[in-house]
Amino acid sequence: MNNIPDQKSYIRAQPQPVPEGAQTIQIAMRDGVELAADLYRADLDIPAATILIRTPYDKGGFPGMGKIARLFVAHGYNVVIQDVRGRFRSGGATEYMIHEPDDGYDTIDWIAKQPWSDGSVGMWGTSYIGFTQIAALSSDHPALKCIAPRLTGSNLGLPVIAPDGSEDVEHVVNRWYFGQCYNDNFLYIGRLPWHQRPWKKMMEGFFETVGQWSADFEKSFEKDFPSRAPSLASLIANPIPTLFTVGYYDLCAPAAWQDIEALSAAPAWAGKLFLRLEAVDHEGYNVEQAPFGPEDWYTHNPVALEKFIRRAVDPTIPFYNRHLRGLGEGVPPVQYEIGRTGWKASEAWPPAHTRRVRFYLSGNNDAQGLLGETPPERDFARWRHDGENLVPSIAASAEQPCGPGSTTVLMAWPDLAPLGDRPDVLAFGSKPVADDLLITGAVTLKGRLASTLESADIFARLLDQAPDGTAHLITRGQVRLKTRPVSKTADGGVIQEHATPFTVTVGQTAYKLPAGHRLLLHIFSSDFPEYTANGGGVDPWLIEDVPSGTHILEFGPATGAILDIDVAASPEAVRAAFA
Repeated sequence: MNNIPDQKSYIRAQPQPVPEGAQTIQIAMRDGVELAADLYRADLDIPAATILIRTPYDKGGFPGMGKIARLFVAHGYNVVIQDVRGRFRSGGATEYMIHEPDDGYDTIDWIAKQPWSDGSVGMWGTSYIGFTQIAALSSDHPALKCIAPRLTGSNLGLPVIAPDGSEDVEHVVNRWYFGQCYNDNFLYIGRLPWHQRPWKKMMEGFFETVGQWSADFEKSFEKDFPSRAPSLASLIANPIPTLFTVGYYDLCAPAAWQDIEALSAAPAWAGKLFLRLEAVDHEGYNVEQAPFGPEDWYTHNPVALEKFIRRAVDPTIPFYNRHLRGLGEGVPPVQYEIGRTGWKASEAWPPAHTRRVRFYLSGNNDAQGLLGETPPERDFARWRHDGENLVPSIAASAEQPCGPGSTTVLMAWPDLAPLGDRPDVLAFGSKPVADDLLITGAVTLKGRLASTLESADIFARLLDQAPDGTAHLITRGQVRLKTRPVSKTADGGVIQEHATPFTVTVGQTAYKLPAGHRLLLHIFSSDFPEYTANGGGVDPWLIEDVPSGTHILEFGPATGAILDIDVAASPEAVRAAFA
């Protein structure tokens, strides 16, 4: 029986008072359901463009919504902040994603007909609030002139499938979110015993404790659940100016890049897609703050909240001015932050001066391997995936409001080098660079893996290792593979026959590797509790024990593991850096 915390261990977030300066209104949807919203007027006499924010987190509370609205009002915009269907003060069923296209359309239609509206609507927001913009885009209302989705994607919280058919490893927050955030009208915050399994039974115990069961959590086990997401085709068909903000350290980045790549390839979207790439995690904390203390925690510190809001809102003002009012030059096609260094602009991503550098992985199980520029002899590295001793996550915290694997990965910012000493973590280091090396673009790990299990996860973290030996995260990625099992003592021929090709998108980033530092790559097969443990083909939420097995990584000149990195440097500069 699971040890479920008592009722006092949970906070049930209630609707907060209507913020100062807001007028509460009810907006009827096409089926008669009324959604609650707060209206902030820019000018009582002159019609103006409107910024719409649709949120599941309480229109009056999460976090600083009134401050955000008043900031837009100060720039001459009306603002409507609405509780989405089934959340807080709005009516209707609490259902993840399903109603957002139609409800977004109906809300925009209502705004466009009001006497205080000039008929132009833009949208703003982060995470699910960002998703509601993408959903509204798919509904194609002519009054929606531009959107600015932040740290989100059309597939938010759902499986991201790569072009080769492999699947991103499920972040624990995804299904947890359906249980604690899409349970009823309100939001539950509390601790859960993540070391106990099966997780589905753990969540059912939570539902019994709070007295409310999440229908969406139960439905998330059904095969058709991911079909709730708007199709990429529906987004491609409705091009409008879109400012997509992506965080290098954001757990939702894979979903964001899937959308960006699809839109970038569509001719109708030429000149419509704008990128803002930030060195932030999902909560909006910047790498400059890592590790941060109470002075940075915006949910507790009003000064930090003000800085957070300005960082999220201010960059969008020129974008809205251009596309809602026809004023100013707008924003560059791409703005990218180089962590702890500054900002640059470019016409495309990656920037035109970027070139690809390839490293070959080599080594053995007895010592740290190498990231080298020349192909090695054919060889293999084996490691045991221990289901009872999973590799720990970077910033695992049951205390965070967003779940077991903290979405604020920049909060702890530990030295990750010691993890390379674990027998289930493969480590590969480059030479120290003689000059600063600027990474601008994709980091990709490719290779072939064999396993004694029917399914295997590959996690990769690219680290910056300083001369003192400490190492911190540059970027990371993961993939879940279906494999053809071999014995743990299989020879090279069997491994070659059964090995599964893989590609891990380790991330998109802009990062300056300082002179004297080197690249350090960690490869492993679990990341607990931030990501679900591989169930060997069984849903990880249903397993009582995590299967253990042996994984085998191939090295060599033809099909061996390689790491590709985009850098902003000439071939001569790269050779000099690694000389």
